[in-house]
Amino acid sequence: MVDHALGRTAAATSRTGLWAWLVEHRAVLGDIAFVLVLAVAHGFDLSIGEHPPWMDWWWPMVVSVPATAMLVLRRRMPWTVLLVVLAVTVALTLLKLYIGGLNLAILVAIYSVCVRGSLVVAVVVGLIAMVYPVTEMVVYEMTPVESFLRITGGVVNLVMVIGWALAMQVGRRRAAQLEQTLAMLDDARDQLARDAAAVERARIAREFHDIVSHNLSVVALRAGVARALIDRDREHARQTLQELEQSSRSALGEMRHLLNALRDRNSAGQDPMDWQPMPGLDGVDALIDSVRGGQVEWRFDRRGQVRELGSGVEVTAYRIVQEAMTNVLKHAGSGRARVVLDYGPSALRIEVTNLVGAGEVPPVSHLSGHGLIGLRERVALLGGTLTAHPILNGFHLEAVLPCGENSDLA
Repeated sequence: MVDHALGRTAAATSRTGLWAWLVEHRAVLGDIAFVLVLAVAHGFDLSIGEHPPWMDWWWPMVVSVPATAMLVLRRRMPWTVLLVVLAVTVALTLLKLYIGGLNLAILVAIYSVCVRGSLVVAVVVGLIAMVYPVTEMVVYEMTPVESFLRITGGVVNLVMVIGWALAMQVGRRRAAQLEQTLAMLDDARDQLARDAAAVERARIAREFHDIVSHNLSVVALRAGVARALIDRDREHARQTLQELEQSSRSALGEMRHLLNALRDRNSAGQDPMDWQPMPGLDGVDALIDSVRGGQVEWRFDRRGQVRELGSGVEVTAYRIVQEAMTNVLKHAGSGRARVVLDYGPSALRIEVTNLVGAGEVPPVSHLSGHGLIGLRERVALLGGTLTAHPILNGFHLEAVLPCGENSDLA
């Protein structure tokens, strides 16, 4: 049974290989088949047709059949094939011998030359090919009417064959252009995919930056408060350590969620922007509550008609507040800080301002490195503006994010 199965597999492989070989050499095989059919028909036509009494009927075949067989080389040497076939046809016509199907061979040779040449080449080929009908008209002493019909028939045949050849040439050129366009589109698609991957990597880097920097700042803040209170107020220190534990667990959970989404994204085929839950402006209260109790006094105000905005605006606004608060915790040892969300009719304005404590020197810039770059990129994607600059004894950040007037009311 195994041998039988192997035999079937070998037979199938052999058939597949034969078919592949036939497909690869189909042009040459087609030319050979055409030549064989034309030669057989030509020989049969000569055997039953009229021929001069001074010559056996098969003598024209000695010349015409090899000339017809030259069509096998028409793809490699089109000009040579045309000139040989035309010369043999004209020679047989001058001897008033029957040419059989050589006129058809001439048309095939003309097509082979014109399909690879220019319009000028086609005109030259047409003029050369007219030698045969003119020779036939002179040798057989045709009347003016017969001469006119013969020339007209030859011109019509030439126009049809040359027109077909030029049309095929245009079709091949368009096919080549289409193939080139498809290749360019494939390259553009790959480039877009690479650009999208780069953008996605940058977005993920910003997400990690926001998560890690903010939560580590909160952890550092809580740890400092617990260290300061461990000897004076053990209960307050214990409560601070519990909040520190909660903040650490929250940071770990958020990072684990992001990593799981990254692992599942390729297998599930989901859009990274569909990861849930996404932070929004409703989480700003908890964000600010998580940093209370330190040496910076926080104040949070909402103004205007509070409503739900688009997910893109909500996430970007949350990350702006988070990043600004993180930098306040890093650079301001004490003092006051205020966060303002102003819901305008067509834009959301975000302000984060902090004033340092007495005796402290305000930094030149809170937002340095990748923090400000990441915020500017986020805001620019939404068509908004971002300004960040020092003020007297402090620092001020303001972002304006466009939002629709028809947002849902909260």
